[in-house]
Amino acid sequence: MNETTVTVVGTVCSDIRYGQSTDNNPIARFQIRNTPRRYDKRTGTWTDGDPNYFSAICWRNLADHVASSMGVGDPVVATGRLRISRWRRGEENVVTAELEVQAIGHDLRWGTTVYRHSTPPGGTRIPGPARRREEPAATAHATATPDREPIAAGTAASALPPAASTNPETEPSTREVMDLPAAA
Repeated sequence: MNETTVTVVGTVCSDIRYGQSTDNNPIARFQIRNTPRRYDKRTGTWTDGDPNYFSAICWRNLADHVASSMGVGDPVVATGRLRISRWRRGEENVVTAELEVQAIGHDLRWGTTVYRHSTPPGGTRIPGPARRREEPAATAHATATPDREPIAAGTAASALPPAASTNPETEPSTREVMDLPAAA
């Protein structure tokens, strides 16, 4: 098919509405706001342009992952198929832009994120934040001591012990090197 694919860089500006479609597929809907900024040479300042709003829709596993990973205020980069709809609301002509998201992630220019597999060993789903809250900046570090050795690059994730906590609200603010079981 010859469809228009675009990438939108913006901010999640609505709650993630998660549910099931009529054929029982997971679906997530939310809004992305993109506000262009321009440098005004005359005044020497940056100014905001008129914001653009995109209705985003995600299906199946992507819907699950978005619902458990993203919230209002998160900076994102989303790629997908763009559909423009024109319709009337009373006497008003309305134009909407819907992005059927194929891939999405946090915009790492504005912060950090930690990747987790969606189904950890043991098969339980990792719950995400119901609503985003401001967290103090965490300092991540790893320390090698005589009784601990750094994790070797390329170590399989299945060789690592399960995390003590999967709840972001109770996770410690620092990360330490974990002891690995001895290889047979």
